[in-house]
Amino acid sequence: MSLIKIKFGNNFEEEFQKAIDDVFHLVIPTFKQHECIWKPNVDVYESQDKIMVLADLAGLNKEELHIELGRRKIKIAGVRKTIWVLEKGRYYLAEIPHGYFERIIILPTLVDAESAVASYTDGILMVRINKLPAVKTHRIPVTTIK
Repeated sequence: MSLIKIKFGNNFEEEFQKAIDDVFHLVIPTFKQHECIWKPNVDVYESQDKIMVLADLAGLNKEELHIELGRRKIKIAGVRKTIWVLEKGRYYLAEIPHGYFERIIILPTLVDAESAVASYTDGILMVRINKLPAVKTHRIPVTTIK
């Protein structure tokens, strides 16, 4: 008979709870109490002169958000902290993700990164960006060299 050696850290209860959570996650994949990488829902709207990006980021402080914008893509990242409702309770269902998240969205057209304005209200991040004007072509007359 083989022995399995289990080493617990300083806090037996926390280590044991994490081990139980891992087992439940294997049996019921929707059960996730420990941190994971998650992807918030994002909407991208386009008007004639603007692009608007909305991200559902409930439970975050605006200081926890990191936004990078290039000419053709936007990166929204941050960390949602765990919300502990009960100290010594058991979860029946745990679907609210927490931990690090990152979304990189390719925008439908080139944008002016300097024009971007971001606001965060009621858990919704809104980024408004002006489009770069379309490159207009112009006709060049051909002359004869004498």
